[in-house]
Amino acid sequence: MLALSKEIGISDSSISRWVHEETDIRGEQLIVLAKFFGVRTDYLLGLED
Repeated sequence: MLALSKEIGISDSSISRWVHEETDIRGEQLIVLAKFFGVRTDYLLGLED
C-alpha cells in the first residue's frame, strides 16, 4: 500500500482504512484512484464490470 500511497498522494493510513472498511472513499479520492488504475469510477464502485 505504501507504493500506491506515494504514487497517488493519498496517505497510507487512508488506504488502510478503506481496505479494512473503516471509512468510505471520498469522491475526489475515488477519481484519483480511477485515473491511476485507468478505470471508471463505476467500476471501482462495483456498478459495472
